[in-house]
Amino acid sequence: METVQKRSWSQGLPWRQSIALLIAFVLLSVSFGPASAQGGQQRAQRINFAPGAISATRTGVLTMGGMDRYVLKASEGQTLSVVVASANNNVDLVIFGKDGTVLISDHADATSWSGVLPSTQDYYIDVNAVDGTSANYTLTVTIPPEPPTPPQPQIQRIRFAPGTISARVSGQVTPGAHQEYVLKASANQEMLITTQAEEQAIGISVVGADGTVLQSPMGGLPTFSGELPSTQDYFITVQIQGSGFADYTMNVTIEPLVD
Repeated sequence: METVQKRSWSQGLPWRQSIALLIAFVLLSVSFGPASAQGGQQRAQRINFAPGAISATRTGVLTMGGMDRYVLKASEGQTLSVVVASANNNVDLVIFGKDGTVLISDHADATSWSGVLPSTQDYYIDVNAVDGTSANYTLTVTIPPEPPTPPQPQIQRIRFAPGTISARVSGQVTPGAHQEYVLKASANQEMLITTQAEEQAIGISVVGADGTVLQSPMGGLPTFSGELPSTQDYFITVQIQGSGFADYTMNVTIEPLVD
């Protein structure tokens, strides 16, 4: 009896045709395969604040299991506050950075978040429906302005008039602020500093440019007298010892070296 062998469809084709068909099949599989992760992401609505505004509000309606995604750019160190509200309390928040940093996870069941942002980047805010009913929600996003950086006091260099060994300066200090002076002097010279203040007591500190502390600010002493250890710049800082403010005058004397 003659044995009849079954052959696959490719066995009846020349090998070049078989390879061509295989390549075409692979290309079709790639073209009609599952959508990439990026293409499958929820489209985000960008939030931009109106000029001069520190907050923005968005409203929406979610169906069962629905989600709306928003995105906004914010800077490291800024404080972000996000609140979402709905009539039936059936929405929650997920917040994460573009770099993957999670501020609120999907397990938190949170409707608000406030905190300092760790880096400058886009931040995504997801509003999720959490039960089987539709959700009408209001989302409010706030980034208050950063407090202005207080101006740093200028360091004033003290110079003696020709033929003199002392100089007088005056100023005002308030709590949390100070005034700073600098002058050049030589090793083994004697420095004498005296101060007079109105309204509040003041204290001075004296530190060499090399970090040598001749008088610490902790003592709150209004005067200083001592022999200088080396030739360099010396920094004198004037600080208030009480509340309010203090107007002061300060006399600095450097005794000449005696041969």
